[in-house]
Amino acid sequence: MNRETTDPNRNYAPDTDGYPGRVANLHQTTQSRQTRAALASSEERFRLLVDAVQDYAIFMLDVQGQITTWNAGAKRIKGYEAQEIIGKHFSCFYSPEDVRDGKPDRELRIATTEGRFEEEGWRIRKDGSKFWANVILTALRDADGKLIGFAKVTRDITERMLGQEKLRAAQVSISESESSLRRLSVHLLRTQDEERRRIGRDLHDSLGQYLSVLMMKLDSMRSSWKQSSESCVDAELAECANLVEESIKEVRTISYLLYPPMLEEVGLSSAVPWYVDGFTKRSGMMTSFQISPDFPRLSRESELALFRVLQEALANVHRHSGSTTAQVQLLIENDSVILIVSDTGKGITSEMQGQIDQSWISAMEWACEG
Repeated sequence: MNRETTDPNRNYAPDTDGYPGRVANLHQTTQSRQTRAALASSEERFRLLVDAVQDYAIFMLDVQGQITTWNAGAKRIKGYEAQEIIGKHFSCFYSPEDVRDGKPDRELRIATTEGRFEEEGWRIRKDGSKFWANVILTALRDADGKLIGFAKVTRDITERMLGQEKLRAAQVSISESESSLRRLSVHLLRTQDEERRRIGRDLHDSLGQYLSVLMMKLDSMRSSWKQSSESCVDAELAECANLVEESIKEVRTISYLLYPPMLEEVGLSSAVPWYVDGFTKRSGMMTSFQISPDFPRLSRESELALFRVLQEALANVHRHSGSTTAQVQLLIENDSVILIVSDTGKGITSEMQGQIDQSWISAMEWACEG
């Protein structure tokens, strides 16, 4: 009797004709059906999800751009029922100008070549109204890489776009208002300086002349009274003459301070030291002046702005610093004009510093506008 030796390491093929083989086939079939059922269930859930989306128009195109699916969001945004739009070319969502320009086909080509296409632009609803859309067009390919269609996602962002447009319009309006205010400020400053110049000339040419003539008359009267030896009257006339002389000096100073003629005639390099010298005499503060060699002539507006800043700065030094000295520097560095007014006083608060800085900015803006 021959006995079959059992090898524990031997692999046995399943007996497909016997009971074990039928069990294995049934198991594989069951697994395959379960997999297909799960896949179908997943696809159905995804379809239900896409169909339920209201904020996005989500639909499919074939390779020619014909619409093959349509969700609730597409109906809400674009206004078409599914039976109205499926089978039509998606170019119906574009303006006639965009269609003539070939924009829909161009988007399909870009999506085919690059995998996707995205833009924002105007689209057309069923009723002919326009809306601003964010559009994403994605090419779909099978496992072999063959193009089988496109997925298109569209969102209506008209409200956001209009909000941005309103914001831009408001920004433009604010900018224009600022420009108008700057032009008005420039106009007022120029008008003010023109008026100062007119008043200064009137004081010098009219009132100054009258006082000069009065001075001459008083001198003549003094000479006549001296000959009659009326010493008391002579003293009175001498005092009147002194008062008139001081008045003439004061009128001349005021007229020059309002609008110094030499500023227009020879520029800052002469007007500033003249003003600094007068400031020293009027205030009693020792004020020095330094200027870059060969300091050039500037525009009329720039020189006037710098001169007004110098006046204001020295006035603040005299009124608030408590200093007995001041230094003025007028320099040219890297093609820029620098005016420095410094003192050795008690300093100023940060709030006042901000006001002075703003005065500088306004003055320089005015000069640049000119």
